[in-house]
Amino acid sequence: MITLTVGPLEVNCYIIWDSLTREAFIIDPGGEADKIREVVKKEGLKVRYIVNTHGHFDHVGADGELKAAFNAPVAIHGKDVPLLEDAHEHGLFFGVETPKQPAPDILLEGGEELKAGGLTLGVIHTPGHTKGGICLYARKEGLLFTGDTLFAGSVGRSDFEGGSHEELMDSITEKILPLGDGVSVLPGHGPRSTVGEERESNPFIAGEGTGRD
Repeated sequence: MITLTVGPLEVNCYIIWDSLTREAFIIDPGGEADKIREVVKKEGLKVRYIVNTHGHFDHVGADGELKAAFNAPVAIHGKDVPLLEDAHEHGLFFGVETPKQPAPDILLEGGEELKAGGLTLGVIHTPGHTKGGICLYARKEGLLFTGDTLFAGSVGRSDFEGGSHEELMDSITEKILPLGDGVSVLPGHGPRSTVGEERESNPFIAGEGTGRD
């Protein structure tokens, strides 16, 4: 797995693959498509899926370029399609030039399993930051890609349209914490953590603190 920090909002784009088949996922390609393409080429990967953990512009900005480059389908939760459609306008509001993105090829609901060779990502619907926010769980590898639901020491903002603090905390306490303390948390921004570290020290889980983008 390789983590690339892309775009002006420093999104973590993850490229994870099956070592035998070289089939890969690209998770949250927020921008800098050339940088992502270079890694795929260098590692000799075949991209099976481009997956967005949610539809905010800073997480989807390179979807179109990478879909064209690798002929790979774009997957997102159905409830975040409007955010994907409006990514260009939302980016401009924040002063970030974001290309218009193509319509997604796969609409997720939660509960699906996406496979690339022997690598499986389970889709967990975790609304709160957005209506269609998801986490991606590689159970065998003990990896959880949390997007902007859960960060090291914080949680996602819930004050944007479609956000809900109650839903966000329910997603974390009911769907993430039960996965086990040893699971690695790979967030959409910032450093990695573990479920156990967040259960013990994240002030938001203790009912304090403020969310971040």
